Amino acid sequence: MKWAGEPLRPQDAPALVSKGLMLADSAPRGVVYLSVPLDDWPEPADDTAQALLLQRAVDGSPVVTPQTVETLVTALDRASDPALVLGPGADTEQGFQAAIALAERARLPVWVAPSAPRCPFPTRHRCHQGLLPTDAGSLAKILARYDTVVCFGAPVFRYHAPSTEDFFQPGTAVYAVTDDPDEAARAPFGRMFVGDASDALVRVSDAVTASDRPWPAPLTIAEADTSGPHFTAEAILDAVDRGTRDDDTVFSLEWTSAEMFRDRLTITRARSLFYSAAGGLGWGLPAAIGLKLGRPDRPVVCLLGDGSPHYTIAGLWTAARHKVPVTFVVCTNGKYRALEEFAEALDVPKGEYLHIPDLGILDIARGYGLEVHRAETLADLTEYLKKGPDAKGPRLVEILQR
Repeated sequence: MKWAGEPLRPQDAPALVSKGLMLADSAPRGVVYLSVPLDDWPEPADDTAQALLLQRAVDGSPVVTPQTVETLVTALDRASDPALVLGPGADTEQGFQAAIALAERARLPVWVAPSAPRCPFPTRHRCHQGLLPTDAGSLAKILARYDTVVCFGAPVFRYHAPSTEDFFQPGTAVYAVTDDPDEAARAPFGRMFVGDASDALVRVSDAVTASDRPWPAPLTIAEADTSGPHFTAEAILDAVDRGTRDDDTVFSLEWTSAEMFRDRLTITRARSLFYSAAGGLGWGLPAAIGLKLGRPDRPVVCLLGDGSPHYTIAGLWTAARHKVPVTFVVCTNGKYRALEEFAEALDVPKGEYLHIPDLGILDIARGYGLEVHRAETLADLTEYLKKGPDAKGPRLVEILQR
């Protein structure tokens, strides 16, 4: 949360509402919370103060200096083996297109930052290399291939999995642009610049020298095991991709065991994938509803494991009550796989508490008023998803996962 406040007296509430709106929309954008005591609402406002407040305006968006742009351009032009890393701060209409232009002009391999809650680059582009891992050692080994790494709109770096190895290997220069001063301050290495990442991408892409170096080797996606009746995460994602081959589709992703396979989804435009940055469970279901309400012109598909929706399961009632046409895909494996994997990594004994069988998600969703379906095959799932853009209300489909 970016800011929280409570008025000391009823007449302060309008000013705090204004402050909250300004802070929420300023860089870095984030959630704010204002608590107004119940007995403040009937109190009269200060008309004079309110009139002045309505005339007030705040303009200002931090951008990097021309000297910073020159530094980044020079670093890329002089590099022998440069790479680009993108994070959520680059996932704007402006930043998405500028990243493509920069990658093509300088022939850069493009990585998506670890646990990035967005997809800031097209997944089928020839420069796309995939998602960086979330443990320090593996990430350091990948980036050691390059002499220069330039990051836009991403922390340097977000680690999630345990590792005893060093953050980075010597021989690589790291530069990063972020609109969050705190993010810049806590970076353990690199040269950090504070400013709008999308704006910086546009300016750098316009100024960098066109390169004739060989194009980076494209990302290869291994063929999935499609045998059933319990399917692999890779096979399910492929089936979802075949059913959502539409530039307009937006994904709300909270299927943690499939995070590292999300490149199997075809993303071609900005703001098409949303994932919880903090990793808290229960986010994906209500987020999908909000995404559809915010962009009613785009189909929304919510990809969930069978455990996470139960943290916010009543959101299904909200979707049904207000006829929000989201398609929820629940991948059921009957266990808490994310914790199982961490238990193995940390040598923690696994107990029965990691098994969650017989939750009956179809019965629960039907009870809340959703159309429900059990996909027995991958083709069945694909065909069900193809009908999503024409749906008049929320739908939930379950498929069994290994």
